[in-house]
Amino acid sequence: MNPDASPVRWRASIGLTVGGDGPVSSIVESDHGSEGSAREWIERKLPGTRFPAWIPAARRADGVELFGRVARGRVVTGRLLPTWESEGTPVWHADRAGDRVQWRRCADENRVVENEEH
Repeated sequence: MNPDASPVRWRASIGLTVGGDGPVSSIVESDHGSEGSAREWIERKLPGTRFPAWIPAARRADGVELFGRVARGRVVTGRLLPTWESEGTPVWHADRAGDRVQWRRCADENRVVENEEH
């Protein structure tokens, strides 16, 4: 392990995507000591998350979507700015389904390998 890296963490984030394959932007992130804690945070926060005010309602109809993500990695601090480094392991993606969250297990950013609903 890099001496300037934190212990393994699970980063939960809520972000925006445009049209599925379009650009992605993170809105809020939260680091956790376990995968379960990170997923619970997404399940509490994502259903009630609102679009940022700078995205007009008309753009939301163009395929702008909110989603959640949980990835395993470390924060590396031995640089000018602390940097999150994913371990390259499968990640969880979460989509809003009313007041619930639908999880997709992804081997990487683009490939879904398993579905699970909570």
